[in-house]
Amino acid sequence: MPADEEPVARLRVCNEGEELLELTLEPYGSDHWLLPGETFVVWTFGFTSGRMWSGTTRGNEPFEVDYGSGAITVHANGSVSYVTDVDGNEIECGHRRPAD
Repeated sequence: MPADEEPVARLRVCNEGEELLELTLEPYGSDHWLLPGETFVVWTFGFTSGRMWSGTTRGNEPFEVDYGSGAITVHANGSVSYVTDVDGNEIECGHRRPAD
């Protein structure tokens, strides 16, 4: 990897359940809702100098994941993070958010 290129980490999240699954991306608090059988990809970019994944207590952990009933929270520890579908199309905050 060239010295000026940021390291990239990707985490695939698949909804294997039968209901909508809420994926929250921290530290932004953005919510993205997956249909049953759907997969999203969380991307984060590390730093080229200093601690690669600055948001974590360990230097080699680009993500921390918390799971609760019907919800997954991904803490992305890079400089910039976002969510896409498996084809790389960005998924906006509030995607499929239930109305109630």
